[in-house]
Amino acid sequence: MTADEILAKLQHSFPGLEKAADPVKNYPTWTVPAKLVRQVGERLRSEFSFDYLDVLTANDWLPVPAAGETPAKEGSFEVVYIVSALEAGHRVCLRASVPRADGASLPSLYGIFMAADWQEREVYDMYGIHFEGHPNLKRILTHDQLKGFPLRKDYKHTPDSYD
Repeated sequence: MTADEILAKLQHSFPGLEKAADPVKNYPTWTVPAKLVRQVGERLRSEFSFDYLDVLTANDWLPVPAAGETPAKEGSFEVVYIVSALEAGHRVCLRASVPRADGASLPSLYGIFMAADWQEREVYDMYGIHFEGHPNLKRILTHDQLKGFPLRKDYKHTPDSYD
C-alpha cells in the first residue's frame, strides 16, 4: 500500500488530515490537527504497522522582530514526527501546528511508540510544549531551575549559577 492510499483511508476517519504543501525531505508529509495526533498515531501503528518513531521535534514560527521592535506574541509551534513501518519500508512525516495562545499542548504518543518518551521530554524542555498524557514530562537536557525554554525565539537567558 502506498502512502497516498494510507492517507486516503485515514482521511475518512480524521477530518483535517491532509497532504502538506511543503514536504519534508522526500517523505510523504501530512498535516494533522494537533488534537488528532494520538488517534492518527494509534491507527498508523495498529492498522498500517508503523512501528517506529524516528524523529519528534519542533519549530518555533514566532516572527523575529527587527532591531528595536517589540517581539510579537502570536505565532505557533509546529511539532514534526517522522514514523516508519520498518518491515514494509514506509516512512511518513506528520506535521501538527500548535498555537502559542492555547498553552502549546497536544496529545502524547507515549505508549504507542517507545521513542516518544524521551523525545517528547526534549521538546518540552527546549520549547515548553506540553504533551498531554505523558507520565514523566520534566526537563531532560537543562537544569530544573532554568527559567524559560531555550529554543523559543522569545527566550531571554537570565544568568544563573550554572553560567
